[in-house]
Amino acid sequence: MTDTTEQDTDWAGRAAATVVGYVDTVRSASTGKALVASRIAVYGVAMGLIGLVMGILLLVVLVRLVASITAVIPGLPIEPGEVWLSYLILGSIFLLGGWFLWRKREE
Repeated sequence: MTDTTEQDTDWAGRAAATVVGYVDTVRSASTGKALVASRIAVYGVAMGLIGLVMGILLLVVLVRLVASITAVIPGLPIEPGEVWLSYLILGSIFLLGGWFLWRKREE
């Protein structure tokens, strides 16, 4: 008789546990995926912006480095502080790299 009484008095706890279990299942199936997708989007945008800034800074450093190197080479028709030759050199390198990658693409 005590088992029946305990089961009768615990029906509210079991019902609440069942409802909580279903709510957790639905929540993990719906908002769990949305949270993961939003985190991926936010981190992807942040990494993209950081990569863009790093790429621009790297390009500036490359231009300055090539300009410094070409300024000390004797016999070049370039004044100190001019960067047109470094633009020409880096532009040619990027053009050849792009041409090579374009040839390697699959059609």
